[in-house]
Amino acid sequence: MTTKLTNAVRKFHSNEEGLEALQVVMIIAIAGMIMVAASTVGSQAVKWMGEKWNALKGQTISL
Repeated sequence: MTTKLTNAVRKFHSNEEGLEALQVVMIIAIAGMIMVAASTVGSQAVKWMGEKWNALKGQTISL
């Protein structure tokens, strides 16, 4: 059983198309995670920025 698994891994590793497909899948997975994180954190960030903007309205800021 171990030799079959080892041979399968070697074939997959030597197969350029398999490696390329794996890279594409990994890029899609990473992009999906970034999109999910941006949508959850993004809405909270927009809300926070809105609150800070409302707090600063009418106040002068000296640099």
